[in-house]
Amino acid sequence: MFDKFKADILFHQLLKRPDIDKAYAKVPPTDSWYETINKVHESLEKIQMLPHEVVEIQSHDGLTLKAVYYPAQNQTGKAVIFAHGYTSHAEREWAFPGLFYHSLGFNVLIPYQRAHGMSQGKFISFGALEHLDMMKWVEKINLIHPDDSILIHGLSMGGGIVLNLCDKEMKNVKALISDAPNVSIADFFKGICGHVFKKKSEKVLPHVFGRFQREFGVDAKDFDASQIVCNCRYPLLLSAGSMEQREDVFNQLRECNPMDTTIVILPGCNHGNGMYKQTEMFQNAIKTFVDRYIDGR
Repeated sequence: MFDKFKADILFHQLLKRPDIDKAYAKVPPTDSWYETINKVHESLEKIQMLPHEVVEIQSHDGLTLKAVYYPAQNQTGKAVIFAHGYTSHAEREWAFPGLFYHSLGFNVLIPYQRAHGMSQGKFISFGALEHLDMMKWVEKINLIHPDDSILIHGLSMGGGIVLNLCDKEMKNVKALISDAPNVSIADFFKGICGHVFKKKSEKVLPHVFGRFQREFGVDAKDFDASQIVCNCRYPLLLSAGSMEQREDVFNQLRECNPMDTTIVILPGCNHGNGMYKQTEMFQNAIKTFVDRYIDGR
């Protein structure tokens, strides 16, 4: 009984609605993330000066989810949908990449995942339900621009959401980018339980999975990208910082993926800061990917 109690506490602490204003909060010049954070806030000010509107959808389980939509200044028949990270502030996270994609003529959609910011929801499901929400956002773009070629780009938890989508049939989606992704929801919980409860984690973990199943109606163990990617329907770009040491995992995913897979390792970068520290390299890789699978459609 005590193990179940500990599992419930861990579940609440990990997946409850976060204070997203803590994400990408301003830091002093002595902080190693100072330059990146400055770019985040400068980009947010710039992108918010562009014409935009808040749009919404209803999730399959009745939540109102909202996003900020930035139409391209000159319509070129393409759209990008972003999937943000765990406990993140969607607009801050995607302002800098959003400006880049907007400059390439993309319609830009920045959704707030369930239980984040403007979107309803009590708990984050770490991609288990969010990937279904993203499919609804694809439908939304298809309503706004029925002929747009769609790219989905996710970071961290959002990268995992993208991998959960790769075997789904989605109208007008042409390619996927998964940056610094979480590869397995079950492994995420195993890692956290091991860190918090040490040797006792083996007793607590089944209760965590049980709570996950009861809350979301799905099994956390079903969301393993190494299995899902085997049925991928789309060209896939996998990226990460060199300090994350993801090469082996990415190579395994490429080996099982029936579709073209591009791997980009960004030198000297950590989790999630590749777009900022290796801007030219990453953006050139994205342009090449876009030229081949979106513009070259």
